Amino acid sequence: MMALLACRKEAEPAAPPPMTVQVAKATRGDVAEVVEVSGELGAPPGLDVKLGPLVAGRLGTVLVAEGDRVREGQVLARMDATPLRDSVSQGHAQVEQARAQEQNAKAKLERAVKALDAGVAAAQEVDDGRLALAQAQAQARTAAAALSTARNQLGRSELRAPFAGVVAHVFAAAGEPVDANKPVIEVARLDTVELRAPLAPQLAARVRAGQEAQMTADALPERTFSARVIAVAPMVDPATGAALVRLRCDNSDGALRLGTFAHARIVIDVRRGVIRVPQAALLTGEGGAAVEVVDAGKAVRAPVQVVARDGQWAGITGGLKEGADVIVQGNYALPDGTPVQAEKREEDAVTPDAGASR
Repeated sequence: MMALLACRKEAEPAAPPPMTVQVAKATRGDVAEVVEVSGELGAPPGLDVKLGPLVAGRLGTVLVAEGDRVREGQVLARMDATPLRDSVSQGHAQVEQARAQEQNAKAKLERAVKALDAGVAAAQEVDDGRLALAQAQAQARTAAAALSTARNQLGRSELRAPFAGVVAHVFAAAGEPVDANKPVIEVARLDTVELRAPLAPQLAARVRAGQEAQMTADALPERTFSARVIAVAPMVDPATGAALVRLRCDNSDGALRLGTFAHARIVIDVRRGVIRVPQAALLTGEGGAAVEVVDAGKAVRAPVQVVARDGQWAGITGGLKEGADVIVQGNYALPDGTPVQAEKREEDAVTPDAGASR
């Protein structure tokens, strides 16, 4: 009987070894509270302009190409001005004819007045002369206005840069027929770009002009740009239920491209002196946020309340104490009370005051 019990005892499986996890210490410091937004980069209002002719016709010449830098007032394209020059010549001829008729009517009136004074003409002739002069003067003014219009149309056949910038797009080639106001060339300023992003009303209510942000663009994921909130729309878009937030970023080196999708993290507040853990330590579920703490070689779940997140740190309140070891890798679906063994502490790999600089 004793031999049988000994055999059964030897056959029992050995206890599993502790699960290896990575831990970091909960520290006390500053954590920035951020709001994340995403949207498309564009030029500030009025600094991205599509130029088109004010008169219909055929595009004569295009003097620039995409990427060319242009100065204010520079001629970028010209319409075929032959019909417009003909209109100006015709206007000159009509003005000269109208002036000649005006001079003739004036001379006739003067002769009629003299004849009336000499008693050899009736007063009706003078009245008719005055009416003819008035009509001739009106025709002269009409001809002058037509000439001015023709000159203006000729001047509008040139497309000039409204400001110094870069040619963003050329929509038409020389020789193409162009309708009035059809875009031909787009000019933009790239030294400053804007991120326009929709934001839920409850979050938009916490965003203010002047708040700082860090921005990244999909085309340059390795680089971070400093930005600033310049405006928050006072109204919510009824179609999307979101408010528009505008952020502006310096782009003096031209690294950012218009139309690029970008993301920004707006710092809306900084929580000072809170207990903080790396973001990787946070667990979420039906019971709310929690962290796994190493206590006497076992994983113990500790419920917490998150008060701020800055992408690297999570500021929390609850029963967690400063200096506690929290699991940052291997904590997912870890049963409470599981034996664990810390492989490496990460507190030396994370800058302690990273959140304070925000």
